[in-house]
Amino acid sequence: MIGKNWKIDNIGPTVRISILVSCFGLSFGFGTASIAGLLDVIRDQFGLSIHDEQALVASLVVACFVGAAVAGPVSAVYGRRRAIFLAIVLGVTGYAIMLGGPGLVELFVARVLVGLSIGLSSMVVPMYAAETTIARHRGAVVALFQLAVTSGILGAYGVSLAFVATVPWHILLGIGIIPVGCGLLGLLLLPESPRWLAVKGDRVTLDRAAHALGLHAELPVSQPAPVSSQSTFSLLRRGSTMAVLVLCSLLFVLQNLSGIDGILYYAPRIFRGLGFSAGTAAMAATFGLGLINFLATLVALVLVDRTGRRPLLIWGSAAMVLGLAAVVVAAIFDWSWLGLVGLALYIAAFAVSLGPLPYVLMSELFPAAIREQGVATASATSWLFNALVAFTFLSMVDTVGLPASIGAFLAICLLSLIICALFVPETRAVRLEVIEANVLSGQRVRRLGLPLPVAAQQNAISVAPQAMA
Repeated sequence: MIGKNWKIDNIGPTVRISILVSCFGLSFGFGTASIAGLLDVIRDQFGLSIHDEQALVASLVVACFVGAAVAGPVSAVYGRRRAIFLAIVLGVTGYAIMLGGPGLVELFVARVLVGLSIGLSSMVVPMYAAETTIARHRGAVVALFQLAVTSGILGAYGVSLAFVATVPWHILLGIGIIPVGCGLLGLLLLPESPRWLAVKGDRVTLDRAAHALGLHAELPVSQPAPVSSQSTFSLLRRGSTMAVLVLCSLLFVLQNLSGIDGILYYAPRIFRGLGFSAGTAAMAATFGLGLINFLATLVALVLVDRTGRRPLLIWGSAAMVLGLAAVVVAAIFDWSWLGLVGLALYIAAFAVSLGPLPYVLMSELFPAAIREQGVATASATSWLFNALVAFTFLSMVDTVGLPASIGAFLAICLLSLIICALFVPETRAVRLEVIEANVLSGQRVRRLGLPLPVAAQQNAISVAPQAMA
C-alpha cells in the first residue's frame, strides 16, 4: 500500500480511514461466520431441524439485505457518518441481547439487528472509503474492507475451535460487539465525506473536510448539483449508467452464487461430507480455510493497486473453476484431502478476485449524484442472493448430493470468468471524476477506466446537472 509517491501528510487520513474500514470489515466477517462453528451446539440446545438451522443462519442475511436496501436513502439524506452511526447502534443492541443469554426468539431478534447493522455498513463504509481516500491508494483501502472481513471470519472460526467446548455459545456470538464498539472510535476521528457535502452544496464544511483528508487536489472546482428522486431515473438513462448498475449487481450475484456463502456458513458440514470426522477435525479444516482466506486477501491488498482489478478478476475466476472441479472429484471418489486442496485453491482465488473487487468497483463506477442509490442496489442484490444460498444450501445437498451442489457453484464461476473477460473495466489509479465523465459520456463499460480527452471530460461533467434538472 505504501509506494514511492507516498507523502507524510497522507499518512494521517489514510490510516484513520483504514481503521474505520477494518472495524466494520471485522464486524461483517465475525457476524456472518460466527454461527458456523456453533450451529451444532445451538441445534442441540433448541432441537432445530435442517429448515430451522437454515432459517437461523438466513435471518441475519435477510436483515443484511434490508439494511443494504435502506442504506442508500439513509446515507443520501443524512450523510455517510450518520448512516454508519446508525449501524453501530443496531449492532451494539443486537450483540447486547446475545450476551444476555437469549432464548430462540430473542436470538432471532438479535441476529436481525446485527444483520441490519452489517447490511448498512457493508454499503456505506466502502463507499465512504472510496470517496475520502486519495486515488492512488483508493483500491487498497477499499479492499482492506474485505481483508478485515476475512480476519473476522478467521477469528470466528478460531474462537469456535478453541472455546466451543468450554464457553457458552451466546458469549462466543456476543463478542462481536468489540469491533462494532471500535468502529465508533474510528468514526469519531473522521469528517463527513467531502463528495457527499459537495452534492449537498455545503461548500464551507466541504473545504474543512477536504483539508482534513488531503483531498483538495482531487476534488473538481465545480461540484455536481443536488439530485432529486426524479432526476435519479433521468441520470440512470444517461450514458453508461444503467450498464454500470447491471455490471455491479451482476458481480455481486456471481460473488454469492459462486458458493462462498454455502462454504463459509456450513464449512464443517461440507468437510464431514468430504470424509473428515465430525468435531475437531472438521473445525480444524474450517479454520484452515479461514486462514487461507485471510492470507490470500493480504495478497489482494498488495495487488489491487499494482496489478489492477481486471486481471485479478479474470485469473481468480479461472482458479476458482479449477478448485471447485477438484472438490467435485473428491466428493465423488471420497478423496477427502483432494477436497481440502480444492477448497483451499477456491478460497484463495476468491479472496483475490470476487471477494474484494466487487466492493472496489461499485464504489468507483457510479456517478456521484446517484452513488448512494447505485451502491445500495448492488449491495442489496448481493445480500438477496446470499440469503438464497443460506436458505437452501443444506436442503440442496440433502436433495442432490454434495458433488452436484458444488458443480452448480463451478458453473457460476465459469460464467464469472466469461463476464469478467468481456465487460469488466480497469480503474486502477483513475480519479473518480474521470470515471464519472466516461460513464456520463456513454463509453462502453469495458472502457470506463480509460481517460477521455479533457474537453470530453468537461462536457460530460458539465451536462450532468442538466440531466438532473
